[in-house]
Amino acid sequence: MPTRRRRSRRRRSRRSGPLSLLLVVVLVAGVGYLLVQRGVLPPPGPARQLPEGTGSGDNSAAIARLGGKVDYGRVDPATGQRRGVSATITPAMVAAAARDELGSVADPDIRPPGLDRLPARNRARAHLLGRQLGGSGELPANLVALYQTRANTPVMRDYESAVADAVQAGETVRYSVRPRYPTPSFEGAPSAIRITAAGDRGFRLDVTIANTPEATVKEASAAAADPEPRGAHDAGAAAGAAAAAG
Repeated sequence: MPTRRRRSRRRRSRRSGPLSLLLVVVLVAGVGYLLVQRGVLPPPGPARQLPEGTGSGDNSAAIARLGGKVDYGRVDPATGQRRGVSATITPAMVAAAARDELGSVADPDIRPPGLDRLPARNRARAHLLGRQLGGSGELPANLVALYQTRANTPVMRDYESAVADAVQAGETVRYSVRPRYPTPSFEGAPSAIRITAAGDRGFRLDVTIANTPEATVKEASAAAADPEPRGAHDAGAAAGAAAAAG
């Protein structure tokens, strides 16, 4: 009889082992679920990459959904020079920007070359593709160091507003902004900004803004404004441009 009791106890202990382990697993899983729901622990799976001032703010996909297009160019890894921006700006883009649904302010963590060499009270992280046109302020390639007064505001701002007004009136505008630097190896702020624009209903713009407190402007003839190489247009667009020029 005693022998049988000992065997029974052994069987019970063997059965209770897996049950205890299962209860522990269920308890841990339940606690973990509650902590995730309350935000104490991150959800399982790959870690999310949060936007930082390192180039994660590219909104070209959102612009494409609104019928537009943007190429923010690149940043030269050796000098920090910005290549420049080319875009096709649609009325839907400008409308979304006006509702704060497209575009963003300049990220203070982005420090374009030359920013620290400009006066502390008169410097700006200036958008190449302006915020009112849908430009991202979270992308280093879209920000350059400019004098805040007058180069960034009011001069560059006013030309961007003129483009926005033309687009709001129904034009689709091909737009290009190119920083100019003294030399290819220069590692500071651009010496000037050239803006060119061509709308599908006749709007034209071609200006070069000096990056100085005076912000002198050189305007090209209206017929010369063409933000894209002639070879990039199809035959119909080329013929239309020639007719408009005539």
